[in-house]
Amino acid sequence: MKKTLMIIAATLIAAAFTGCKSSSNDPFATGEFLTDNAKYNFEEKFMLTLTDPVEGQDSTEILVSLDIDWPKETGKNIVSVNAVRDWIKEHLSFLNEYKKVYEGNMNDANAVAKFYGDSYKERFEATDDFAAPALSFEIEFKKEFENDKCVTFTYLLDQYLGGAHGGRTHYGVTFRKSDGKIMTNFLTLKDVTDDGLSNIIKKGLMKYWEIDNEETLYEYTWENSVTKYYAAQPEHSPCFMKDGLMFSYQEYEIAAYAAGAPEFVVPYAEIEKYLTPSAADLLK
Repeated sequence: MKKTLMIIAATLIAAAFTGCKSSSNDPFATGEFLTDNAKYNFEEKFMLTLTDPVEGQDSTEILVSLDIDWPKETGKNIVSVNAVRDWIKEHLSFLNEYKKVYEGNMNDANAVAKFYGDSYKERFEATDDFAAPALSFEIEFKKEFENDKCVTFTYLLDQYLGGAHGGRTHYGVTFRKSDGKIMTNFLTLKDVTDDGLSNIIKKGLMKYWEIDNEETLYEYTWENSVTKYYAAQPEHSPCFMKDGLMFSYQEYEIAAYAAGAPEFVVPYAEIEKYLTPSAADLLK
C-alpha cells in the first residue's frame, strides 16, 4: 500500500512539474497580469442655450460610457502594471477638457472610472453650442493577450460630437513585462517595403473589405498608399494578439471614411520571419 501511494505521489509531482514547465515555455499561456473591470455609464438630458438655436431643439441627450480593465497590484510585474496604468491615464486625461489627472487610490478601479467619467460629463454640461440631438463619448481599455513576457491592451474611443458622422479610434499596445516598455519595433526595417510583407498586408486588407482582386483594393485606398509593390503600414504599431500580429488602421488613414477602419490579424506562422529579434523574443 505504501509503495502504491509513493508511486502515485511521485507521478503527481512529476505531472505538476511538467505542467509548470510547459506553461512557462508556452508563449500563449495565460499569465498573472490581473485586472479589475470598472464601468461608468451616464445618460441625461439637460437644457441647452444654444449659440445658434436649432428649430425644435432645446435639449441634447448625453451618453458617457467607460469600460476599463484596470491592472491590479499583486506584488508581481509591478513595473509593467504601473506602465499600463500610466498609459490608460494619459489617454483619459488627454481627452479631458480640463486635463484633470487622477491622483487617488491607484488600486481602486471604480474610483478611476468615476473620476474620468464625471470629468467628461462636466465637459459636456459646460458647453452651450452642441446642436446635435444626441452626443456620445464611449471609451474602452481591454486586456486582450498575455504570456509570460508581455501583455497587450487595446484602446477604443467611439464618439459623436455633432456633424455628419462620429469618429472611432481603435488600436492595441503590447507592453514588455520586464521593464514596462511599450513595444514599437515589431518588423525589421529591411522588410518594411519587402514584397512578401506588403503582400501579407494587402491580403489582410482584402479580407477585411471582402475584396477578391488587387485592382479593386487600389480603388478602395488612397493613391499610392497601396500599390502593386507596396502597402503602407498603420501609423500605430501592430500588437501581439492570441492568434497573431494585429494591424489597425484608423479612419481616413488609408481610405475614405465610408471604407471604415481596416483591422486584421496576421497569423504568427506568416509574420514570424518579419519580426525583429526583440519582438520574436517575447514569443519564445
